[in-house]
Amino acid sequence: MKQQISSYEQQAIDFLEANHIEFTSVFIGHDKHFPDDKESRDRWLCTFKKREHPIKTFEVRFGQSISNSNKGKSKPSAYDVLTCLTKNDPGTFEDFCGDFGYDEDSRKAEKIYRAVQTEWRNVSRFFTSTELEQLQEIQ
Repeated sequence: MKQQISSYEQQAIDFLEANHIEFTSVFIGHDKHFPDDKESRDRWLCTFKKREHPIKTFEVRFGQSISNSNKGKSKPSAYDVLTCLTKNDPGTFEDFCGDFGYDEDSRKAEKIYRAVQTEWRNVSRFFTSTELEQLQEIQ
């Protein structure tokens, strides 16, 4: 019996197919993913690879939602990962704090900002501007 795919999941599948991108995920453990996690969750190394340029890859560590974590038995979908990626330049630290409600005097906020900046650099290096526009439409 074939499992029904939601329209959300289909958006991600269509995006990957149209842009010749492969998605894989490898279970890397069941542990705390975010610094403030109270519970453990499944952690995955997710890889996006361009078929025309097999050397061009983008990897991201992904913490599965706690409700979907079952020690590696439930892989995240491409949709799960794509919707969590930073798809826009976070701008200045001040802009970031204003947009997301962080205190500009917070070291924690600065650490989060730096992580978001790093992810944005990696995302914008891997995806073309056209792909980024398409990616922003996946909801």
